Amino acid sequence: MAPVAKGFRVWLWVVLLAGCAAHRPPPAAPAPIQELERYSRFELGFTVPGSTSAPDDVPVLARFVAPSGRELAVGGFPVTGGGFRVRFTPQEVGEYRYRIQAGTREVASGRFLSRPSSRRGFVRRSTVSAHHLAWEDGTPFLPLGENRFNVYDPTWNHGQQSASDYIASMAARGMNTLRIFIFTDCEQEEPVPGPQPGCLEPRPGVFDPEVAARYDALFDAAERHGLQVILCLFAVGFTPGETWKSWEDNPYSTARGGPAAMPDDFFDRPELAEKRLRYVLARFGASPAFLAVDLLNEPEWDGNVGEATWIPWAERLAATWHAEDPYGHLVTVGSVGLHWNVDGDERPWYASRQDDLLQWHLYGKEFYQVHALAAELTRKVAETWGYDKPLLLGEFGYGGDDRQTYDHTHVGIWVTTFCGAGVLAHSAPPFTEDSDVPMTPERGRHFRVLADYLARLPPGPPLLPQEAPPASPTGTRAWALGRPGLQALWVMGAKEGYGQPVTGARVRVRLTPGQYRITWWNDVTGELLSREQRLVMEPEVSLPVPPFVRHAAGVVEAVH
Repeated sequence: MAPVAKGFRVWLWVVLLAGCAAHRPPPAAPAPIQELERYSRFELGFTVPGSTSAPDDVPVLARFVAPSGRELAVGGFPVTGGGFRVRFTPQEVGEYRYRIQAGTREVASGRFLSRPSSRRGFVRRSTVSAHHLAWEDGTPFLPLGENRFNVYDPTWNHGQQSASDYIASMAARGMNTLRIFIFTDCEQEEPVPGPQPGCLEPRPGVFDPEVAARYDALFDAAERHGLQVILCLFAVGFTPGETWKSWEDNPYSTARGGPAAMPDDFFDRPELAEKRLRYVLARFGASPAFLAVDLLNEPEWDGNVGEATWIPWAERLAATWHAEDPYGHLVTVGSVGLHWNVDGDERPWYASRQDDLLQWHLYGKEFYQVHALAAELTRKVAETWGYDKPLLLGEFGYGGDDRQTYDHTHVGIWVTTFCGAGVLAHSAPPFTEDSDVPMTPERGRHFRVLADYLARLPPGPPLLPQEAPPASPTGTRAWALGRPGLQALWVMGAKEGYGQPVTGARVRVRLTPGQYRITWWNDVTGELLSREQRLVMEPEVSLPVPPFVRHAAGVVEAVH
């Protein structure tokens, strides 16, 4: 009987175990993994229970592991109402994992899936041309737009437009780039005294969440409308004794409780600026609309800060940015340029590997006349071309620009483009005749026509400036951009008789023998002037330019 009893006990245990299994609930399904498109933004909010530090003093570090295994680190920032936020943009397709630490405490971890998308990603230096920028898919990008430095303040915008509406109007005019300032002078005297709308850091290391939200909205609008933003980190506020650029209203000045008695003291201690640098990177760096961080605006004209003072400061900040930025944003400095220096000049900065986008500005009565402007722009691009970097005319303008023709604006954007550089026109209410002119619809249409002209050019490798083609009659000037099989031409009438109809003009260009389509447009209205096809047998050909007033644009395209 013992074997039977033993078998019975085994059978009983099997039945009991089966019964337990039958009543056990099924395992919970794993939480669905969050999915988002490549180059779209991942955001995560969280709190830090028990923290006694001021929000801006809580160090937040998020570590992401990409599908390739690459590890990336980004910072976080406090938000209005309490808590913190981390922003991150995936640049690969596949699963990302992350852990977020606040101080010594891990506050969040997880994963998400990045899906393929048609988004173009970030704009960076081109891999095929030292002088160009490009989207990540290789499409060339040439900046064309405005230095509308406080677009977040509607009282300065034409028509009192909101920042979002203004950005939409820029896009409608064919512009693709906006340069803005983070103000360092934190007090506004006009039209009503009070806090400066663009003052992000009212006290050293303390950031205004409401002002930061304005910049958030600006980047969101730029993303919606396809604009790129150049954000100037320190602008306006280094001139002792001046109301508009007041050092005394700078949070780093001892007059406002800061650590620096004079501007040079601030620049001698670059670590003072690094907290703002890191905040800007953490809060705005994930936006694909963030083209470049511009470390400093016109130090020569704001505090008479010398190159020997600000260049080492810029080198230190640029090195920090490059080391900590996972997106490869460009770094630039909006200095005036080699025609106006204080203590040395910018050439060491231009040559530095920390300077990604070589920038200069141009104002002055010597260049009010458009032929003088065209000559100086051509000279300055040639002067800086040898540094083998993308070039940007970050500001130019003339408050006396003819309101019927806006020819100063027109010549400035066309000449700079045809010299191979990006260009931003300054716009502001007419406070200063030397520089300030609002961006009216009439002024804006000149950008639209240039953008449409560039969009008509066949896709392909970047166009490079060519040797100036000889042009006639005497005093007529021509500029050319080209690559094999394609030349873009811009012709400007002579100074004598400028503004009168020009007939019988010709441009001599070098072409490989073959069939070519030659098209000319009115570069002010966009109207087609002429189109012909001809067989070219000689290495040089003299092309007739149809009758024009002031200037005209053409394209010579090989027909295969």
